[in-house]
Amino acid sequence: MMAENELKIIARLDIAIKLLAVNAVGNKPLKEQVALLDSVGLAPKEIADILDKSPNLISVTLHGIRKIKKGGKNAK
Repeated sequence: MMAENELKIIARLDIAIKLLAVNAVGNKPLKEQVALLDSVGLAPKEIADILDKSPNLISVTLHGIRKIKKGGKNAK
């Protein structure tokens, strides 16, 4: 089991990562923010937490982004 200090360090690192992610995406449109955070390996739930959006919205946005990249029908 992890020591209490290790858990505190992990919690602080998590906060630092979120702050860096918010800073990196800046004032870009939502699709660009989601695409950027997805490209660095964050899960939809993590992206939702960082951007203060629902996980469902992030999943739908990612689906649209991937559909466009794939060249799917009716891609907007």
